Amino acid sequence: MSVSRILVLLVVITLFAQVPVVHQALVWDRLDIHAGQWWRIVTGNLTHTNAIHMMMNLAALFVLVWLHRAYYSSRALIMMLASMMLVIGLVMFLSPFDWYAGLSGVLHGLFVFGVVRDIQNKVPLGWLMLMGVAIKLGYEVYTGGDSMTAALIEAGVAYQAHWAGAAVGLIFALVCKQSGSENIQDLGPRT
Repeated sequence: MSVSRILVLLVVITLFAQVPVVHQALVWDRLDIHAGQWWRIVTGNLTHTNAIHMMMNLAALFVLVWLHRAYYSSRALIMMLASMMLVIGLVMFLSPFDWYAGLSGVLHGLFVFGVVRDIQNKVPLGWLMLMGVAIKLGYEVYTGGDSMTAALIEAGVAYQAHWAGAAVGLIFALVCKQSGSENIQDLGPRT
């Protein structure tokens, strides 16, 4: 399956997850997870609080994957997405939230993965982008998240999910070696 097809599948699932009855069955809900509905640990990442939240996340997903498309193989992208969703869902148990929805933790992970790969490939601005996301993550811990974003998504900003996703992205970038085709000179679309 190509990276493009993985993205299309993720978008279709995310859109389907907004159907109210499906949303209710997939959203990360602490009580339901404790009652045995373990799939919610992962599927909560595919649900969103409202259409604005979903559109912001899907737009960011496309931008990030396009921006760092040279670094993704289909297999690596699937492994990263699954790992990020699982870790984020587990980390949310350490948060004060009883309910969570959104893909933003995964987005932070993809961003960190991409900028670390940029740094490894000596791409200008890689370090600056990494410092920028580190400052943003620190700011969120200090302030509890951006109030304007919270108003748009009609929920608190779960910076714990952002940190968890960023950590998984960093681990993947540092531990997984790059194949010969994953370098900055190969900017063509991956299939």
